[in-house]
Amino acid sequence: MIVDAHQHLGDCRVFDAVVDEQEVVGCIARHDLAHVLAMPFPGAQDAHAVHDRIAALGERTGGAVRGIVNVTPHQDAGAYRAEAERCVRELGFVALKLHTIGHAVEPGSRDGRHVFATAAELGVPVMIHTGGAGEPFASPAHCLPLARAHPDVTVVLAHAGMGVATRQAGIVAAECPNVVLETSWCPVLDTAWLVSELGAERVMLGSDAIDNVPVELAKFNALGLTDAALARCLGGTAAEVFGL
Repeated sequence: MIVDAHQHLGDCRVFDAVVDEQEVVGCIARHDLAHVLAMPFPGAQDAHAVHDRIAALGERTGGAVRGIVNVTPHQDAGAYRAEAERCVRELGFVALKLHTIGHAVEPGSRDGRHVFATAAELGVPVMIHTGGAGEPFASPAHCLPLARAHPDVTVVLAHAGMGVATRQAGIVAAECPNVVLETSWCPVLDTAWLVSELGAERVMLGSDAIDNVPVELAKFNALGLTDAALARCLGGTAAEVFGL
């Protein structure tokens, strides 16, 4: 079973990207994916409408596509919670996304903390964008106090620091048993180090882009893992974390 724990649907003004339903369906078929976890881009013109599109695509694909809520928390707290609750309880979404770069969110800020509080209330994980050019907000260390404050919430560090901060992401995960790592865009040797240090049950495949799926699959297949460990990284960890 292969699960891509990080894909997008719709338009994005931040990163100048557009992904449509046919591209996602084609990706599932080409790579024999059991599940794709899709979310709006942080620069979506109408994230609520994209949430509805993701839910519809989930029905069309027999549940192969599942949703992650991605809407800016820089709004009225009640409005944020209402959309998160609608997506989780009515549309069957499996997590909330905190996009440190695209929504300019410091994880420890009032609005960042509200994302965690909402996830705790709804009983779903939080996925946080880490690494890349988004420092300091995207620094994995900024997630540490929140992960400690919410031991009942699974925290998925998207991109696992993206190479620049991968060692830091590994340290955060070592300190907090509720932290797991999604490794899209991480170099192969950094990914191997994470698996060796934390175990395959704390690491999951993600692509962040349809064209990156074969690259990420090749990366894991190059690590020389046991069959059991490879199965965990390619799908087992994500299935457990997101209740697939």
